[in-house]
Amino acid sequence: MHYLKRILFIIIAGVFLSSCSNTRYPSIPEDISIAATVNIKDMSVSFINLDSMEKIADWKLEKPYTGALILPDNDTIILYGKQVETVDLYSLKSGRAVGSWNTGKGIVNGKYLQTTSQIAFVDQNLNKIRFFDLNGEEASQINTELNPLTILESEKSKILYVLSFNKEKLTVIDLIKKEKKASFPIHPSAAGAWLNEDKNELWIGGHGAGEEVEKDIHVYDSVTGDFKYKIPAPSMPVNFLESNNNVFVLSHGSSMLYKLNEDGEVLDSMIVGANPFEMVFTDRKIMIAGYDSNDVHFVDPDNLKIIKTIPVGKGPFQIVLRERE
Repeated sequence: MHYLKRILFIIIAGVFLSSCSNTRYPSIPEDISIAATVNIKDMSVSFINLDSMEKIADWKLEKPYTGALILPDNDTIILYGKQVETVDLYSLKSGRAVGSWNTGKGIVNGKYLQTTSQIAFVDQNLNKIRFFDLNGEEASQINTELNPLTILESEKSKILYVLSFNKEKLTVIDLIKKEKKASFPIHPSAAGAWLNEDKNELWIGGHGAGEEVEKDIHVYDSVTGDFKYKIPAPSMPVNFLESNNNVFVLSHGSSMLYKLNEDGEVLDSMIVGANPFEMVFTDRKIMIAGYDSNDVHFVDPDNLKIIKTIPVGKGPFQIVLRERE
């Protein structure tokens, strides 16, 4: 009887796994530019046609993904999350799973590196940056400080900056030698960064520590690590974009978007979304995800006016792009 129960369990488990792997999501046309929002409250991905500025599909997923990347083939989207054992690959065109990479839990961020044509994954369980090729083979690992989070690539210097969220340190990694080059002290609970290589400045935001909410951008010398000055941007500046000698800063604690010049002077500001974390540039528009308002806003960077608002899944946390020429 026990043997029969075991056989039945194996059959049922096999059918369940097969049905999961055969799930087909709506196809995403390959000839359009798209933005995909990773929505962490309802475990979904929403797809937006960037030309028409319309939502074209929602994928209701089965794992708590928190981030994504679209690979250079422009068809493969990879999804990851701190509580997910694997990095999972899907074809946008077919809407089907096409593979997975066994990373173990802990992946909280990822970036395709122009310097090495590899993917750098931020692993908070191991406190490492892990480098993978596009076939899913792990090439190397480099230790960081506790709870790495934000990563920023300098293509000019061929280095990777890694911010620790829990320890007041920044790690500098040589991407060619694949070794730790330096580290220097930074402010606590740091998150979000922008590099001005012409002025050797690294602007770093953050959440704040304890009851102290971060109100400023901290500017460091990107070569020596020396602290230079602060720029007020209350509160919780966590995301940065640069365009035409202007720097756009998103402060999720106040739902504020600031437009600054490269000297840190505020040129304009606006309230946008509810508790926004993420923004990207697309076709001369800023796209901002409202985490608590469950929407994305297209904003004109010249006058900071909202062009259009589109509802997406619940809790949009990250935006990834595929832009066609």
